[in-house]
Amino acid sequence: MTGISKGRVERKGFFGEFQVVYSVLLVSSFRLIREAAKALIERHEDFKVIGETGDRDHTLRLLSDLNPDVILFDLDPEYDAAIETIRKIIKDHPGIKIVALSMHNEDVIVENALRSGVRGYMSKGESSADVVEVLKTVARGGAYLSPVAAARVVDWVRNAKAKRNRVLESLTPREVQVLRLLAEGSVTKEVAVELNLGVETVRTYRKTLMKKLKIHNVTELIQVALGPRDGGEDPGGYPI
Repeated sequence: MTGISKGRVERKGFFGEFQVVYSVLLVSSFRLIREAAKALIERHEDFKVIGETGDRDHTLRLLSDLNPDVILFDLDPEYDAAIETIRKIIKDHPGIKIVALSMHNEDVIVENALRSGVRGYMSKGESSADVVEVLKTVARGGAYLSPVAAARVVDWVRNAKAKRNRVLESLTPREVQVLRLLAEGSVTKEVAVELNLGVETVRTYRKTLMKKLKIHNVTELIQVALGPRDGGEDPGGYPI
């Protein structure tokens, strides 16, 4: 068995072919969790645990020597410190994928974990048999959310769209006209002619719209008028 780039390992198959084995680093303050995860993961030939640690600083030091494909990162019990460490890892080692593990499913914890850049979020209430499949999904470029975390994301999407609609409904009829014309590609002077307004008046409407919709340029203003795109973020500043 020989090491290759990114801490990955190759195993020679029965017929002499090489099979990719994804390398995993385990991070948890609880030795029992690390040992159980390692025993579970190494039953599968697709993975090799190349290191484990229960300390934040040690995690960062390990990454100067190891470059795992995936990190299984236990957020408990020092959640804030864990998120800070994850952000630093992703900043310094953008190619490493991280699966967060936690007993908590509160909105703020799930949201902060996802915003930190993790590719997976698992609840400790899930079956241990799911761990390897989640690691495999993430190692291959996919993403995973526990059922509870996924439900939270669905709620955020619904709430964001509802909030966006409420903001749009708060616009005056004239503001809606200006927004519609801008969305159709009209420049300020063309909007002024179409609505029989002064150019400075249209500019004032445009500034008012951007303030109400919490956006910063005309491009975002047009995107709001057209509606958020699938899989993106609402330009009005609402995560979807």
